[in-house]
Parts: sequence; C-alpha cells; structure tokens
Amino acid sequence: MDPHELGKLVFYRVVDYCENHSGDTPLDCMLSHNPDEFSTFASLYLNDEEIGELESVENPKAFDDEAEKEYAERWKEWLSEKIAYDLGHLEIEDLAYNIANKDELDNASKVERLKAYAEVLREFADAIKRALQEQKPLSSEQLYEWFRRLAEVTSSFNMDYRKAIQYYLDVYSMSDADVQLQTLNALLSYIDITLNRIEYYYLPELGALTNKI
Repeated sequence: MDPHELGKLVFYRVVDYCENHSGDTPLDCMLSHNPDEFSTFASLYLNDEEIGELESVENPKAFDDEAEKEYAERWKEWLSEKIAYDLGHLEIEDLAYNIANKDELDNASKVERLKAYAEVLREFADAIKRALQEQKPLSSEQLYEWFRRLAEVTSSFNMDYRKAIQYYLDVYSMSDADVQLQTLNALLSYIDITLNRIEYYYLPELGALTNKI
C-alpha cells in the first residue's frame, strides 16, 4: 500500500462511517475527522492486515505526511461539495420550487416573483464569478446577505431559514480559502441549475397558463 492509497482508503471509510453509522449529521462527523487529526484516527479505520503492512514502511513520518495530504485533498472536496449542495440544492433550488408551487399565489404573482428571484440569482452569480476570478472568497457575512435577499424575494426569511443558512456559513467561515473557493465554484453550478429551471421550466409552464409571458 502506498501513502496515496492509504489516504484514499481512510477517507472512504470515514465517509461511510459518517454517512451511515455515526449517529451525528454527516457534516458534523466529517468535521470531527479533520485532516489535522489524521494521525490520531487513521488507524481506527484499518484492519489488522492493513496495519501490519504499514509496520514495514521505511520512513513512517514521510509516508504519513503523504497519506494525510491525500486525505486532506479529498476531505476538502467533500466538505465544499456538502456545503454547496445544502445551500444550493436544499435552499436556492427549493426557494424557486416553493414560489412556483405556492398555492396562495396566483400564476401571475408566481411569474413576478420568479423573475425577481432570478434577477437576484444572476447578481449573486456575478459576485461569485468575480470572487473566483480574483481568487478571493466571499466572506460568510457577504454570503448571508445574498441569502437574505433571496429569501426576502420569496417571503421565506424566517427563523428556520436563518438558522439553516447560518449553520452552513459558520462551517464555511471556519474553512480555509481552498475550501471556500471550491464551495463557491460548486454553489455557482446550483445557481445555474436554478436559473435554467426558472427560465426553461417554471416560467414557460406558468406562461402557458397565464398567457402573460
């Protein structure tokens, strides 16, 4: 087993544990398996045969450092994708869905709100693109302000929404610049998905009903 194989092996077993067995949320569990603690927990995810293989390594310190780097790269990718998924799919996409399917609104009102929502999304996307181009992540405070604007368009800026957003932004704020930039890049894809859904699905469908688009 080389160090990169070890890093990957430990990572996939940690993911399996966190997503299927830990009892905590996957995100909280993965945060407790920070790469900085790799040397502390890595052996817990190996069997006796695998541990035996490592005993014959000639330079254990260098081997462990390379394994930790491999683990850290994958851990950061997982973390950024998780934050982006929950903010993008579970929040941004859901807000658009909720507008399009809100029984209390007539179709003309849904169209108006979806167009306003899409406009804020485009501005948000532009801000992310600038941050990625400059390699300077948006702060958690800046992101909170964007999510506040999105929720206010949809009349969804309630306590549950604020708590959910703040939870993920707290994790984002504690992450390094690499994780933050990866998160923003992944979040941008969810914004694009939502904009496409609004333009090519929700609005045409509502337009067919209202004959106003």
